[in-house]
Amino acid sequence: MEKTTLEYTPVDLSRWARKEHFEVFQSFAQSTINQTVLIDITELLKHIREAGWKFYPTIIFLLSKIVNSHAEFRMAIKNNELVIWNEIHPSYTIFHNETETFSSLWSHYDGNIHHFQDVYSEDVARYGNNLSYWPKGESRENIFFVSAIPWVSFTSFNINVANMQNFFAPMFTLGKYYKQDGKVLLPLAVQVHHSVCDGFHVARLINELQEMSDGIKHLSEEPNA
Repeated sequence: MEKTTLEYTPVDLSRWARKEHFEVFQSFAQSTINQTVLIDITELLKHIREAGWKFYPTIIFLLSKIVNSHAEFRMAIKNNELVIWNEIHPSYTIFHNETETFSSLWSHYDGNIHHFQDVYSEDVARYGNNLSYWPKGESRENIFFVSAIPWVSFTSFNINVANMQNFFAPMFTLGKYYKQDGKVLLPLAVQVHHSVCDGFHVARLINELQEMSDGIKHLSEEPNA
């Protein structure tokens, strides 16, 4: 059952190591960090085929698992206060060929990859043919964003967000994966807000995603997966 209460923990700025950095990037140095990388998904695709899963919900789950593991990706401003959501859920795009438009869906994340495959399939089956922007209703507050451009690979990608001062939710964009030197590579663009994240945090996320992609078979066998 989905939780209906949005729970979060206020940040004690006086004891937060990034207090000064937060204030700097909330004031004169407002900025986002954008990084595009290639993820080796060779082993991930093998396991997806063996398990009978779909690629999109699998990579969404892996991103969900990582962002829920680190506080810097779960931050928001609530009632003029910096808070950390106890959990966040993925909001992702679904493309409509007939209109060449997309819809934005969100699915509940509970840390179990098998559950998420089912929840994703149920949401897409129920709302996937609805052409409105928010077919499931406007997204909940505690979310992050995933979109895909499966028609083309890219070496760089950037989204410009207006009024970004308190836009702390991470944004991920997937490109078309391709084969090179015996590997299958996935272009992934990551955008975070510099008020709450630094290059170190983005690097750790990328490294963890690669580790999970390589070890997906073991991950799917874990009790909570």
